[in-house]
Amino acid sequence: MKWPCLLLLLSLLGICGAKTISGTDTAIERNLLSAELYNAVGGENVNENVVISPAAIQSSMALAFYGAKGRTASELQQGMRLGSADAEEVARRFGDFQQSLTRDNSLRLANNIYINENLEFKGAFRDLAQRQFDSNIDKLDFHPPYNKRTAENINRIVETKTNNKITNILKPELLNDRTEAVIVNGIAFGAPWQKAFKLDKTAKRSFRTGNGQSVQVDTMWTLQNFNYAEVRSLDAKVVELPYQNAEYSMLLVLPNRKDGLRALQQSLVGKNLLSEIDRDMSVQKVEVQLPKFSVTFGVSLEQPFKQLGISTMFSRDGDFGNMYRMFVSHFINSVEHKAHVEVSEAGVEQPLESGVLKSLFSRSKKFEADHPFVFAIKFRDSIVFMGHIANYAYV
Repeated sequence: MKWPCLLLLLSLLGICGAKTISGTDTAIERNLLSAELYNAVGGENVNENVVISPAAIQSSMALAFYGAKGRTASELQQGMRLGSADAEEVARRFGDFQQSLTRDNSLRLANNIYINENLEFKGAFRDLAQRQFDSNIDKLDFHPPYNKRTAENINRIVETKTNNKITNILKPELLNDRTEAVIVNGIAFGAPWQKAFKLDKTAKRSFRTGNGQSVQVDTMWTLQNFNYAEVRSLDAKVVELPYQNAEYSMLLVLPNRKDGLRALQQSLVGKNLLSEIDRDMSVQKVEVQLPKFSVTFGVSLEQPFKQLGISTMFSRDGDFGNMYRMFVSHFINSVEHKAHVEVSEAGVEQPLESGVLKSLFSRSKKFEADHPFVFAIKFRDSIVFMGHIANYAYV
């Protein structure tokens, strides 16, 4: 009887000792990835308005990881901070997150994979992509002159799925005789605030661009109780604006220096922004002046991915043996990402009346976004969007 008891004990110990990836761990890794991706993309575009969705990119690559093998899978697992090496567990965890994220109609996501018409998807991959990730999976003709028509069809699908906010995500010249597969990842967000900006207070105010120019832009105003912090490690002020759906909020991070955007980007690397600011956050009465903006930004992700150690998926060394139904290895030619965020006055609760509270203004904090700043939109405890406003082109 001793041996069965010993085996049972060892089995129980193995179960107890097995590493599981909690929702909190996943959120922390997602937020660390957000800083890394934002630095890789934003650092190259410091003087233009930028927005990316690290969460959407990570979700897209969780699906790619399910189809990958060998070194390609290892690079995706580590570079995208997916946690587990278990492809089924990764697909379930990130698929569930994507489904919870997209329940709000204010967020629209297209996460699609297209392969050359001469190739075949494995049935298990196709089924999981459609079931867990609501992904449009198809075989298409990439060969010229049909590449233009194919790109138009792909763009139309993404445009429809994102409520016409993401257009022309894929350029026809990315498709040719040698193209094996492309991934397109488009996401758009625009929602009413829980606490509105006062419409008649929107006025032209000065904004110093990343190039040092002073321009007049439509700037919104409100006075409300918000989470607010002055964060020494970032040399910046932070205010959190909740959306009507309280699971979402926007963090505005304003460098103390007018030309402090690049230094702020670099200081975010290796940090979970949410935990970095949490210790200093408290509810304060804050007067907020914020440029009204609509920003759309597209990027090919091969170079940013290489900075994260992900390279073989784009080369002949790529191994997507769990995605393609072929005897030889195949790869992904490009990953195209495009994001859109819109910010306006609309909200539910009206601002506090400034006339009644004049005596309190001396005790209120002032958050005046009159120079380049970083923004992040979070869902629960995960950063979904990250970007910056640095010029007046879309403001």
